[in-house]
Amino acid sequence: MSFSIFLQVLIGGLVLGSIYALVAFGLSLVYGVVRILNFSHGTVLVASAIAASVLFGAYAFNPLVITLLLIPPLMVLGYGFYVLLLDPLFRRSSAEMTVGTVLVTVGALLILSDLAAVLAGTSIRGIQVEGPLFVIGDVIVSATNLAIMLGIALLVFVIHYILRHTWLGCAIRAVTQDELGARICGVRSRTIRAATFAFSYAVVAVAAVFYAMSYPVDPYVGLSLTVKAFTVIVLGGIGNLPGSLAAGLFLGTAEAFTAFFAGTAWAPAVSILLLLVILVLLPRGALNRKWWRKWQTG
Repeated sequence: MSFSIFLQVLIGGLVLGSIYALVAFGLSLVYGVVRILNFSHGTVLVASAIAASVLFGAYAFNPLVITLLLIPPLMVLGYGFYVLLLDPLFRRSSAEMTVGTVLVTVGALLILSDLAAVLAGTSIRGIQVEGPLFVIGDVIVSATNLAIMLGIALLVFVIHYILRHTWLGCAIRAVTQDELGARICGVRSRTIRAATFAFSYAVVAVAAVFYAMSYPVDPYVGLSLTVKAFTVIVLGGIGNLPGSLAAGLFLGTAEAFTAFFAGTAWAPAVSILLLLVILVLLPRGALNRKWWRKWQTG
């Protein structure tokens, strides 16, 4: 393989991996605060991507405008999903809550997939944005890919700022670290959990538009995206934003090179294999900060 082909495949993998990281971080944030594995997370992204493609096809809106249109209803959806369906389960026993959250989120996955298929059809959709191509030697880079990577980098910075330097971010981190202590200090944990769901769905809105701009989407690929997000979380560590970003880039690059050398049919297996290997060998996450400190000190 020539160096130019290597760079071309690498660029595609980095774009895909950055989207995986964005999806995974919203899922990781929900688990860190609410302690719920939201199996419908990827399906929400797919349904949002289909809605974005429908808006683009019908009205030719700019992808930025579509993103701004999707964020408010998705935040309402996330807030209502937690308050109406998940919060009542916290009044149950631990076992009942665990089983209940799995049933609710898997049920939401099935309903959203079928609803998207009924309303928009099962055909493959996407957002085809025409833009200039930059040719560097034998490597071709589209303006769309550059915009996506820059947009995700900017969004990661904004998320980091919100979590570190705003009241909402401080409240989220307080509930994550010690919910009882946060409640003693006046933080309403129920409201913060619902707000976290809303915030994660806002991130999903951005990721959905980016995904539709880069790859074809159909109503039934949501579960596979959720599995990939789980792999990124396990690899990067729960709540570790830099770790999730690095893990997402690694997974996307691994899938791109697997598809190039072994065929596209083998690419989805990469996330499953990585997930199994990490769970067996590095259950705390390969990029977990504590693991790295332990490794460095011997």
